Amino acid sequence: MTADFDICVERLARIKRAVAFEKQDRVPVVPLATSFCANHMKVRMADFAVTPDLMTDTMIRSFTALGEIDGIQQPTFSAHVLSLAWLSKVKIPGRDVAEDQPWQVAEQELMTLEDYDTIIKHGYNAFFGEYQASRLDNLMPKLMPMLEFMPEAIRRWNTVGIPVLSPFQANMPYEYFCGGRTMPRFMRDLFSKPDLVQEACDAAMPDLVKTARQTARGLKSYGAWVGGWRSASEFINPKTWKRFVWPYMKRMAEVLLEEGVVPVFHLDSNWERDLEFFLEMPKHSCIISPDHATDIFKIKAVLGDHMAIMGDVPAALFALGTPEKVREYCKRLLGEIGPEGFILSSGCDIPFNAKPENVAAMIASVHG
Repeated sequence: MTADFDICVERLARIKRAVAFEKQDRVPVVPLATSFCANHMKVRMADFAVTPDLMTDTMIRSFTALGEIDGIQQPTFSAHVLSLAWLSKVKIPGRDVAEDQPWQVAEQELMTLEDYDTIIKHGYNAFFGEYQASRLDNLMPKLMPMLEFMPEAIRRWNTVGIPVLSPFQANMPYEYFCGGRTMPRFMRDLFSKPDLVQEACDAAMPDLVKTARQTARGLKSYGAWVGGWRSASEFINPKTWKRFVWPYMKRMAEVLLEEGVVPVFHLDSNWERDLEFFLEMPKHSCIISPDHATDIFKIKAVLGDHMAIMGDVPAALFALGTPEKVREYCKRLLGEIGPEGFILSSGCDIPFNAKPENVAAMIASVHG
């Protein structure tokens, strides 16, 4: 057993104690970043965006240069994975945008009303097989290098003593459909054809659940994202949210728990209206991770010691703030959200243009 492996085990134990609300030596820090690391390490974005081993090694070099972290949320990445998550095309650096710029989702209506019927009749996997080939420019061959590299990416992080928190996502139909239909058209679908959309959501779930189980068993990871981006409660009325979002999000989280994986509710946008629903999850079994649009202090007020909270240093503070301002905000988080049941992190992704000294300030804040 190597010293780095021992450190990896120790750091993962610190994360586990946070989820269990147990007392420990200090709050763990588990950031999330991709494009920032390329900018920090001066790696050409056109190469970084689509080369998983380069991405992993760049991320490792970046974070080990910035301080002592207790884990990383995602161990590698590919710009093409956004097409998988949103059923949308992605503009690739060096091909569709400048080679030194980050990737961009190019949202357009690629999914049709007829596709709901296809999913209802044949399931999600049959639909997606045709969709990715004909409408996402044969996505899967481009995505396979990242999927195949994932176990090696996890191993590389572990080798330097850093555990991986959430290497995969277990998404719900709402998010896929909203990306493929585009947000405006999907919102109209929810109101003009709600029964059709719900039938398609129900028909998609068996394949999505099966994929989540297979991925969990293959990677044997500690946690996984249960994502919420367009499905935030600020965008739709409570009746619609309760029908199309929460039942499917909760089910995906339950599937992960059945597989021994900790659900990480990765919540972009504002979820304040419906925070009480997360109390339906078993106590001390999940992590809720807002992006700063949801008031993290309100999350603490509503959830108390029911669920661990991870976050939520905002993108603007990383990019425009100073180390002093970052430390000031982190001190408030550590004192008012932690120390028990809290994991310090960025609010979603550390932005491409973040100042390295600000990221280092966040990491250093947990060390006194």
